Amino acid sequence: MDADEIPGGPGWVIGSDLRPRITDAAAFRHGLRADPLVDVVEALWSGDAERALRMLEPATTARRRALRADCLCALGDIAAARDEYDDLVREAEGTAREAVMRQHRGKVLMAAGEIGDAIDDFARALELRREGDSASDLVASSAHALRIARRRLEERREGPARNDDAER
Repeated sequence: MDADEIPGGPGWVIGSDLRPRITDAAAFRHGLRADPLVDVVEALWSGDAERALRMLEPATTARRRALRADCLCALGDIAAARDEYDDLVREAEGTAREAVMRQHRGKVLMAAGEIGDAIDDFARALELRREGDSASDLVASSAHALRIARRRLEERREGPARNDDAER
């Protein structure tokens, strides 16, 4: 695990790109053994978003729709992923699911280059998780996402100045 990764759960980490990555397939499968969508999650987090997307049809529940949006994002259809998460966040406002949906929409916003909006979603998800009964790993996940997004925004702001200095 590198410095910009945090543990996400048994057998997986959240990287500096904010995407989950399976590090130990056996531990991952054991940890999610009761999850009926473990095969979908494993395919997506292992880099096979097309296969995961096929397994999700029909995407009727909020969780299936969120995973579908994650697949679309991974496949480069950022606009469709954002539209789905916009709907999911609206539907989840004021519920226990709001933090999760904001956290995931923030990742799509990062992929779209909308870092300021992603920071807003990550900050709100962190606030909701701290206010609620969220497990410490969920709070850590939101804090990690917010930290990474703020760093990317700072790098973006410093980018042209660095290039100007390099050209002198």
